[in-house]
Amino acid sequence: MSEILKVDSLSKSFGRKRVLKGLDLALEKGEVCALLGRNGEGKTTLIRILMGVIPADGGRVVYQGKPVSYADAAYKRTIGYIAEDNIFYDRMRVKELMGFNASFYPGWSRQKADDYLNRFSLSKNDRVRNLSRGMKLKLGLAVALAAAPELLILDDPTSGLDVPTRHDFLRNIIQEITDAGTTVLFATYLVHEVEKILDHLAILRGGRLILDNDYEKLKARVMKIVLNGEPAALKALAGEGILSMDIQGGAAAVIAYPWTEELRRKLEAASRTPLEVSVPSLEEIFVGFVS
Repeated sequence: MSEILKVDSLSKSFGRKRVLKGLDLALEKGEVCALLGRNGEGKTTLIRILMGVIPADGGRVVYQGKPVSYADAAYKRTIGYIAEDNIFYDRMRVKELMGFNASFYPGWSRQKADDYLNRFSLSKNDRVRNLSRGMKLKLGLAVALAAAPELLILDDPTSGLDVPTRHDFLRNIIQEITDAGTTVLFATYLVHEVEKILDHLAILRGGRLILDNDYEKLKARVMKIVLNGEPAALKALAGEGILSMDIQGGAAAVIAYPWTEELRRKLEAASRTPLEVSVPSLEEIFVGFVS
């Protein structure tokens, strides 16, 4: 795969509050990258910079091998963007909005636009102002996907979708567009939404990425271990390689990274029973890194 997006040392402050502190990120063409973080950690700020909505204070963004600036709009002609709350011209009919957006995107497909409207049960003649929030989210999906974007940026867009549409989007549409070469950056705090579709995991905390890794490679190095021992001995295990530890009486559930033979021997020495070792869920990994 080839690199489509690279962020170098990106920084952004609002007044005295530093939101991004020298953030680095690279995306490969055709992959799904999940950008996770607690609320207020800077996910939306990063996306607004990538989309040219606000300027960065420092660093640079390189898209398809070319540096882009805040004032540059041309690069966005191949980027799709879907937010949790899209803003549309409410007086337009759906067909008018689709026609309006078609003029901005060289890869726009009228056939795809019609197909997605049908897929999401949207009528071309409905006025945007009469659509529910969920229907507006579907319209946002149709607009972004009809443009056949090379990069699709998602900022928590699925929480307002009905279950069948969310299932179709996460299980089918994402697969269809990545098979066609589209790269997806999916920013969310709903960790379970992306566990089955991500290729790359990035976790944002304190203005920087504390994890930036291929997900399959990560799962070989992070483990969940259940062990039993004296509470004092279990508490003494905290340290390097232990992301989180939940102790209940004489039992402990540990999330460990990186998982090594040395750490295994250390835990075995503290446990009265054989270790139970398994691959943690994405939610457990996320909580382990940010707790």
